[in-house]
Amino acid sequence: MTYFQSCRQCHLFLLVVLTMTSSGRGQDGTLETKNTDDPVQLKVPDKLIVAIREVPPFAMRNQEGNWTGISIALLREIKVDLENESGHEIDIEFKEYPLAEMLTAVEKNEVELAAAAITINYEREKRMDFTHSFYTSGLGIAVGSNQRRSGWSGIVDAVFSKTFFRIVAGLFFAMLVSAVGIYLFERRQNREQFDKGWVKGIAAGLWWAAVTLTTVGYGDKVPKTLGGRMIGLVWMFAGLFIIAGFTAAVTSALTVTELRAGINGPADLSRIKVATVDGSTSAEYLRSRHIMFTKHPDVDSALASLVAKKCNAVVYDAPILKYQAYQNYSGEVFVLPVTFERQNYAFALPSGSPLREPVNRVLLRQISSPSWDEVLATYFGEGQQ
Repeated sequence: MTYFQSCRQCHLFLLVVLTMTSSGRGQDGTLETKNTDDPVQLKVPDKLIVAIREVPPFAMRNQEGNWTGISIALLREIKVDLENESGHEIDIEFKEYPLAEMLTAVEKNEVELAAAAITINYEREKRMDFTHSFYTSGLGIAVGSNQRRSGWSGIVDAVFSKTFFRIVAGLFFAMLVSAVGIYLFERRQNREQFDKGWVKGIAAGLWWAAVTLTTVGYGDKVPKTLGGRMIGLVWMFAGLFIIAGFTAAVTSALTVTELRAGINGPADLSRIKVATVDGSTSAEYLRSRHIMFTKHPDVDSALASLVAKKCNAVVYDAPILKYQAYQNYSGEVFVLPVTFERQNYAFALPSGSPLREPVNRVLLRQISSPSWDEVLATYFGEGQQ
């Protein structure tokens, strides 16, 4: 083979390679890929069995007994989209479960979908699949309306507390002892200042004791006898300790009253009686932090125990607490303006469910549309989402 023949074969080889390469590129030089996948029709059963539980405002029954709520509104959109993809009508059958049984039904593939306020977490993800999150919030704390107090109301409560009355009674007793002593020494030689008679004389002694104790020193009543002046001397020095002790006791009473009554956030939960829903993420949160709590089957039962003063606070998902407090316990329950332990709500699916992708597409479309804010405002009010 000659040199020229060898070069010619090389050129032909390069030309073939370039031709094959250029066929995968567009005019601008970028790679083009031709989608050769044939569209596969989604296989969806004629009836979707959906696990559900009543968790207003995400899932609840109306007066006609039909299911409604945020999750149900999304489920209707999912139904329409699945019907378009599968090419046939789909019926939805709701099966109501408690929370633990609902998750078990999803895990065992007894239902196609679970639609309620279901929080995504690590332990649940190991048992089942979840769609994209359609609502994000956190845990909240509901307290009785009597706990919603201003600084002044806390002071008023402390002033009228038993501890404060005991402090005032002790101070008055000390003044009374001083007043009786000064009267006994001054009643004969100093009648113009300490009136004749036990009632008026002791009353004058109380006035002198109060003026001396507070170091106001009006000078309208001055002991003249040696015994009276000795009592006055002792009372003046004792007054320094009495005033200091009185100030410390009042401050302590105000602080203790505020600590007992005030619940400001999760840091206060360890010292009060807490209630929550059994099997919920809020129960897991409390258990992980070794906070004792009372178990309830649902949030309504927990809030009822709060109103009945069987507990001091209810810990649960903040949006559900706000909705329940507004709808059913207005004026009786107050939800603190603080959220913690972020919560992401999603639909639960059996592991490997073919519905996950089509449901995710519907969720992404809905929660990014302007109408989604209107849906949330319908249930939570403006600015409460």
